[in-house]
Amino acid sequence: MSGASPLSRGGPLTPIRALPSSLSARSVPSIPAATETFEPLVKAVLRHRLLYKIFLQSAVFSWLLTVTWILWGRGGVSYVGWAGTLALPVMPSTLACTLATWCLGVLPIVVLRKVYLSVTPNAATSPSNMFHNALNKRSTSHAIVLYPISALCLAAIQLFIAHTHEAFSHEDPRLTFFVKSKKHPFYLNGRVVYLLSSQVFIACAYLLRNLMLDRFTVHWADLSSSRPSGLARILTVLFTTIVVTVLGTTAHIVLFGLARSIALPMLYKLPLLPFILRPFSAHFLRGPWTLTLLSRHWSLVTRTFYCSENYRTVGVRREYIRHNSSGAITSTDPYMKHFAYAELKHLASEDSPAASARRSAFFADQKHNPSMWSCLARDALLTLGQDYQLLLRRGKPVPPPAAPAPAQKAAPKLPATPTPLIRTSVLKASPASPFRAALDTLASDGPFSTAVASTAEASASHLPDLFRSVVSPAPPAAVQAVKKVEDSVTGPSELPKAKWRTQLSGIIDEHAPKAALGAVEHVQGWWRRDRVHKSAEASLPNRQLDALVADVLCLLTCASLTEDRYGVVQRDIPRIIEAVLSFSYGD
Repeated sequence: MSGASPLSRGGPLTPIRALPSSLSARSVPSIPAATETFEPLVKAVLRHRLLYKIFLQSAVFSWLLTVTWILWGRGGVSYVGWAGTLALPVMPSTLACTLATWCLGVLPIVVLRKVYLSVTPNAATSPSNMFHNALNKRSTSHAIVLYPISALCLAAIQLFIAHTHEAFSHEDPRLTFFVKSKKHPFYLNGRVVYLLSSQVFIACAYLLRNLMLDRFTVHWADLSSSRPSGLARILTVLFTTIVVTVLGTTAHIVLFGLARSIALPMLYKLPLLPFILRPFSAHFLRGPWTLTLLSRHWSLVTRTFYCSENYRTVGVRREYIRHNSSGAITSTDPYMKHFAYAELKHLASEDSPAASARRSAFFADQKHNPSMWSCLARDALLTLGQDYQLLLRRGKPVPPPAAPAPAQKAAPKLPATPTPLIRTSVLKASPASPFRAALDTLASDGPFSTAVASTAEASASHLPDLFRSVVSPAPPAAVQAVKKVEDSVTGPSELPKAKWRTQLSGIIDEHAPKAALGAVEHVQGWWRRDRVHKSAEASLPNRQLDALVADVLCLLTCASLTEDRYGVVQRDIPRIIEAVLSFSYGD
């Protein structure tokens, strides 16, 4: 007998249950994204700077400028009095002019620069390349329209101030749009034309200066170096404003005089155009010499100094963000990444017990997967590696991958030639009669005619080239005549630009003086000459960020020798040394 199994016993079976336990598999969270923790704090700091460091200071400057100009227009303190001088800054008309000046002259420039601010610099090695690269950007096309419009709005505000406030003084500003003449009521006022044209010219000069200085790109300041005082910065901006305005106004006076003395008389020589220009500008042809405008109308030239817009944002010292610094590691925006590594550099270089405790917690992080140090080391080494490859390519983009070679197509197999069928009788033909054979020989498709035709074709195909060139081609004189007719039909408008430039340069070289040609060649050489420092900057455009990354890695590595209790940094030290030495000896 076999033993009975426990499972074979009758009765209900007891289900098997697992023992209850409080332990459960918990997933380790990842590092929080920078867009949720770090970047909102940075944007809040930047928003505070924009409101209280840029908007507020520019509004106060516009208010002081408006008060000064209105007070000068009313005759000064001696004419207005101390009571009127103290009440002038808070008058509704003064505040309205200040608001209009700030909204139309300052705010559009600041907003345009904020919208199109870029971290990537202009990779150009010469002023010519920088100018042409800037023209291809969308920000330049908007600035070309916005800057002259803002300058014209400032000129309109100046005309309004002149008509409303300078009437209190004894001097007539004479800034009406048309001259006060009953005989010629549509003659344009030369003062207003000069004022408007000077505003547009200074706006274009300011735009050119911004393009050459690459103002739409962030220029990171070194926080470790000593910063100039506020007074020195104000004096520098004031001196730059005066120099740029004086040079721009002087150049505009010369161009305005040449336009009135040379360009306008040439326009009157063209057909039909004088009938349109004469009712508005005929008095400019017989007026006094325009190049003496600076000495004869000094007060008018002075207005262009105050009407010109030259506002520039000035960087302020960074306020350290001490909370949620772990989220700075995962930042992917290049602009935010610079602030993140600047904060990490401050954490790594600070010598205090609190900073040492924060670094120890940073190295011993086990709450995230991957840990904060692993994420930082990977991102930093990846950034240095990408920029090192860019340095080896001398700033050039990654070349496109080579196109794969086209697969060779297999030659199609020719079908086997089928065996031809014999469609004639297989039996031996009976011999034809002699009379029948003679008729077949003399027939048109007989053997004799076929042999003669094949012999003639063979002789024609083997005819030497000497005998084939008996027919002479068209005479060269006829070909030249046809080409001349084609050139005359084409016309000068379809000639290539290079031919036009060659002819124009030949005419200029023949008639222009040698001194002027030498000066032009010198300016062209300066305009097109490559700068060595620009070539170096183009090879490593993110050098400020790379320096911050290298400083962070080196400082944290040095701090880990005494503060890293688990040795998590030791496995990455060889790669850090390799990355730093590669940058140091990169060629």
